[in-house]
Formats: sequence, structure tokens, C-alpha cells
Amino acid sequence: MIPRIIALAGVGVLVALLIMNVINDQKEREERQALMEQYSVMPADNETAQPVESTGALKEGQAVPDVQAPTLDGDIIALKDLRGKKIILNFWATWCPPCMAEMPHMQDYYEGMAKEQNVEILAVNLTSKDNGMDKVRSFVQDYELTFPILLDDTGLLGEEFQAYSIPTTYLIDEEGIIQRKLMGPMDQDMMIEMMGEI
Repeated sequence: MIPRIIALAGVGVLVALLIMNVINDQKEREERQALMEQYSVMPADNETAQPVESTGALKEGQAVPDVQAPTLDGDIIALKDLRGKKIILNFWATWCPPCMAEMPHMQDYYEGMAKEQNVEILAVNLTSKDNGMDKVRSFVQDYELTFPILLDDTGLLGEEFQAYSIPTTYLIDEEGIIQRKLMGPMDQDMMIEMMGEI
């Protein structure tokens, strides 16, 4: 009798765990969908970044705000400290398919042409809207990213730079002036061409 009760209790525990996993998976899917809708993620088949007219405070020809953010490595990077270098300032999240498509191109550009073109890549993870630090670290490791990953854990950088659709990228010249704002993924050839024109 007692072994049968223990067996039934064990089955009950397994069923309860299975139900909890299903509920948690559904909740994660709903949260991810809400984030994708909030950030108007562009479809993965859109393979080219498009210039956009900025409707907020940040416009082409204006100075980039003097902001700073922590990196995944625990350092602090301030945009003003990068004067004299061109900057690709990219906003992304781990759940964004176009961001996933873009990252290998950014890494190839960083390894191949960034130094020659005097460019620093700063990839700002929208941490407050992402799936946790473990997911961000895993993403960076899986994609073997070596450029600085900044963390927007408060959501203020995304707001400041109007990163409402991701990826959103700002191309900034050596004087800290915004030259272009792009929405959608870039490939390596686009980065070479656009940064060569700045």
C-alpha cells in the first residue's frame, strides 16, 4: 500500500512539474511576443538597413548625447571618450531575428575593416527588455563577439536614442556628430561603404 502511495505521489509531482514548465514556456512566449510588438521588430527577411528620418530630438547633423553605459565586462564606456573615432552605435536584443542576422556581419567587419576605417562598434543590448543577463552572455559567446557590448539595464539609452524598432543603428563621425540613423540589419559591405563615406 505504501509503495503504491509513494508511486502515485511521484507521478503527481511529475505531472505538476510538467504543467509548471508548460505554463512558464507559454508565459515566456507571450512576453517575447509583447516585446517584439513593443519594439516593432522588422521581419528577418528584410536584409537591408534603411535610412529613416528621426522624429525626435536626435537627428542627423546633431551631436550625439554625452552618455555612458556599463559593458558586459564591467567597464564603463562614455561616448565622449571616443572622440576622434567613428562609431557604429547599434541597439539590439537577443530575441530579435534581424539582430541575429546582423551580428556575424558586425563581427566580420570589426575583425576586418574597423581598425583600418578608424571605427569602434558599440552594441547596446536593450537589457531592460531582454531575457536576462545569462541569455545576453550566452548570445555574445555563441556569436563570438569581441566588440564592446553595452548594457541598457534601465531602458534610458533606448529611449534617448529612440530605438523603437531594432536593430537601430547610428553612424557617428570623429567629432561626435550623427551622420546617419538606420533601421534594419546591415551587412559587412554596407558597413564598409557607409563608414568609408563618413
